[in-house]
Amino acid sequence: MTFWKCSFCNFMYDDWYGDSRNGVPAGISLPEIAGSLCSRCGMQGARHKKQASPFYTGMEAEYYDQFAGKAGIAFYRNWLLEQEMSPVVLELGVGTGRIATEVAEKAGAVCGVDWSPDMLKVAKTKRDRIFRGKTERLELLESDVMDFDSGKSFSHIICSDGLFQHFTHIEDQIALLQRIRSNLQEGGSVAIDLMLPPAGEEWKTARRKRLPNGKVVYQQVAGETSLRRQLFHFSVTYEAFIDGVEQTRYRIEREYSLLTPKELGLLLSMEGFKVTHTYENYGLSKPWRTALLTEVQPMLAPLHPDETLDEVLGVRKDNLLRPYQEDVWVNGGYPFDTEGVQANANHASRFTLIAKVC
Repeated sequence: MTFWKCSFCNFMYDDWYGDSRNGVPAGISLPEIAGSLCSRCGMQGARHKKQASPFYTGMEAEYYDQFAGKAGIAFYRNWLLEQEMSPVVLELGVGTGRIATEVAEKAGAVCGVDWSPDMLKVAKTKRDRIFRGKTERLELLESDVMDFDSGKSFSHIICSDGLFQHFTHIEDQIALLQRIRSNLQEGGSVAIDLMLPPAGEEWKTARRKRLPNGKVVYQQVAGETSLRRQLFHFSVTYEAFIDGVEQTRYRIEREYSLLTPKELGLLLSMEGFKVTHTYENYGLSKPWRTALLTEVQPMLAPLHPDETLDEVLGVRKDNLLRPYQEDVWVNGGYPFDTEGVQANANHASRFTLIAKVC
């Protein structure tokens, strides 16, 4: 969120909503305002500091994996398996380790960086359970992605789940790309996910997860998109019920940069990268050519299971049951479910750009 906080009197200002008490309409950024908003000290000098995005914590961290699901896991695992050498991987914004713990089984080594203690707590629990005595295969660091130092260089860097869009100012996006390049080996690759919100100025999505012991968790996402500001803003609300009785409620607001694949491609080119592939929804749908850079052709990941239904289930051909197959059923996504293979112009979408250091 674009919050500003006065270091003297702790006055808070939100660009998106303005300040009705002081007569400031929504959509006015603090640097545009001349006058006295703070109740005690006014706006003189550089007292107002832009606040960082809020941590993923509480119910958002607890239920992140429930709603993000399998999205992207098979895609990134297959991408790394294609490499001739055993890759050394860095995931920025590793979160709960949803992707990192999976690719660490195939990669030479994986390092994950995140600044949310609650998310890293989940990631460490997974790592300790999966790798037990070999936890060195997945190193987890608590740090801001803009200033961490692992002391290593990497062959592959992953920025999944819209991490890049948490940075809403172009100078921060350029600084992040420069940091990525400084941590890549010669000829290394970076993969960056971009989230495009549902079509329309305002939008809502809702999902539900039924958990053990009669617990049901509802997730509601309500947001709006501003083309003028090139931002989209939303609130995520969680409500947990046990046997129909509400137990807890949690709400957080977030703001993301509204970027198209071509815009990100141009930023990458400016910082010494060459985009080699563009995928939509991790290869489950084909991107429109208008979304692609000239030299990048749309790619489709083949998803043809080896087994037939008869072989897997031992049932008649007219049975409508479909087998669960990890590499095929990859639905999910946070905060938007990308609807699996059901491409729709009004749904949220996710693009992944893969680029190499020139």
